[in-house]
Amino acid sequence: MSRRPEAWLPALVALGVLVAIGTQTVGALRVTGAFGWQTDAVPVAVPPAYESVNRALDRRDPRLALASVGDPFTARAPVAVLPRWSPKIAARVLPPPALPILTAIVWDNDPRALVHWKDREWTVREGGLFDEFLVVSITRDQVSLRRGDATLVLQRRNPGD
Repeated sequence: MSRRPEAWLPALVALGVLVAIGTQTVGALRVTGAFGWQTDAVPVAVPPAYESVNRALDRRDPRLALASVGDPFTARAPVAVLPRWSPKIAARVLPPPALPILTAIVWDNDPRALVHWKDREWTVREGGLFDEFLVVSITRDQVSLRRGDATLVLQRRNPGD
């Protein structure tokens, strides 16, 4: 083992750190009153504006006593839970879903139709999409639409209707 001072330096630093940690730990335990040691009363001046808050914090609520708290690990008899009363809600009949309305059909080499849907006029052609509908076919009198698995046929209105 070397007896030079630089060989002892790391051990002395470690010993100093250990002493500092021990001193701070014992001081903290003394302040908290751990192990039955008497705490040093530190006088604290509370500003007048916070005196009511300080009094409220010092009050003890008897409902929060340790005796009222049960052990969560002990078996207890099940507590009957009564159903809560709830008012009867009348079933509403929803109106049928709105359907697109065929407004006009332009019949030529590339037929198109004008469809009113959701407060908007849509110009559609075969194979086209509008909103959630696929235009399957357009004839002189009707337009076939598909939404999901359902097919919807829109008929042209007669002018006398």
